[in-house]
Amino acid sequence: MSKLLYILIAIVMLGFIVTVHEFGHYLVGRLCGIGIVEFSVGFGPKLFGFRRKDIDYSLRLIPLGGYCAFVGEDGENPAPNAMNNQPVWKRFLTVAAGPAMNFVLAFAFCTILLSNFIIAEYLPRIDLVYPDTPAAACGIETGDVVTAVNGTPVSFDEVGMESARQIIQSCDPLQPIELSIERDGQARTLQVTPAAVTDEASGQASYQIGIAFGGRTYRFGEALGRSCGYMVEFTGEMLKALRDLVFHGSGVNDMMGPVGIISFVSDQISSEKLYAVVNLIFFLSLNVGIMNLLPLPALDGGRLVFLIVEGIRRKPVPPEKEGLIHAVGMCLLMMLILFITYKDVLRLIAG
Repeated sequence: MSKLLYILIAIVMLGFIVTVHEFGHYLVGRLCGIGIVEFSVGFGPKLFGFRRKDIDYSLRLIPLGGYCAFVGEDGENPAPNAMNNQPVWKRFLTVAAGPAMNFVLAFAFCTILLSNFIIAEYLPRIDLVYPDTPAAACGIETGDVVTAVNGTPVSFDEVGMESARQIIQSCDPLQPIELSIERDGQARTLQVTPAAVTDEASGQASYQIGIAFGGRTYRFGEALGRSCGYMVEFTGEMLKALRDLVFHGSGVNDMMGPVGIISFVSDQISSEKLYAVVNLIFFLSLNVGIMNLLPLPALDGGRLVFLIVEGIRRKPVPPEKEGLIHAVGMCLLMMLILFITYKDVLRLIAG
């Protein structure tokens, strides 16, 4: 598969994540009775569009985002269904729905990730037999279940896996190890003598038989329960990284704009295929949700701050002042993105 195709997949992935974000605004806005001018997948020149129930739907050239434009979103509009005429709680829910939908998407893909790719429990089942090793020579195969080592029974759980590993490591390296295995429902006994393997990095030699134990992924119910904790852990790491960036400048050189992200994502997909797609949609969607909740002008978090202030004061911040703050914030954000993109391009040129 060519590099160009991986880049296209990366672009579509990012566009999908942002479109889901905008769909959150769209869905809750409609449920709250707020008028919608247009819902667009992508931005830039229009490729295709249609109108239904006074809403324009469009597909645009650049698939890196999208938008949902509401009636009266950025100014005064006398229409009853205009956003500016809605109560604070309806506007708050509509604005918050974008990041919330990113969290929903992240949760869904986290569940897929845990139930299909992440090891929940290691078992004494052989997941890999390295070529040109004693294990390969004596006939051990992937999928074999170790039931005993040198006559010591091994339970089929993580305790059993660890027990088998420790027994193998503690055996006399010059003596053959007796492995009792189960393959296709049949019991077998194999003799394998460890061989000395030198670590290239440290130069130290150790005796190994050449196997790696595997395990099982999370069951669907387990994955559902574990996904929340998994997301909380990642959120904590992201917030810590953001704090270190703001207060200590840590990770400045690792910041990536759209070009860098697309390059990184395409490289990951080319090497890890489906796992990378699932993992990156989870990670990036969670990232988009968190970043959009930051209380910064031009982001959803900044708009939510103004709505909270309005709710406390019982009157809105003057639209011209709020609009100016968001405009300045958007300009600064675009300047930052352009600067990071410039660094992305230099990084790609430098290899």
